[in-house]
Amino acid sequence: MHIKLGFMKNCVKGMDKIGHGFEYMRNKFPNVSDAKIKEGIFIGPQIRELMQDKQFDEDRNETEINAWLHLRGFARTT
Repeated sequence: MHIKLGFMKNCVKGMDKIGHGFEYMRNKFPNVSDAKIKEGIFIGPQIRELMQDKQFDEDRNETEINAWLHLRGFARTT
């Protein structure tokens, strides 16, 4: 689980902070502070929720999508 948290943190830190994907996370988790979202600090249930969310897959640029798909593939194998 700690490896997944690290990958999630790096994935979010690499996202465009003014892009659609980042804004989607702000709206999806309104109780999480912007500082925590910018740093990629999420708990397990939030990560699982994002991994199952089809809309989140569509709201990012190509580089972010590729990184996210890599993370999801890794998470399923561990």
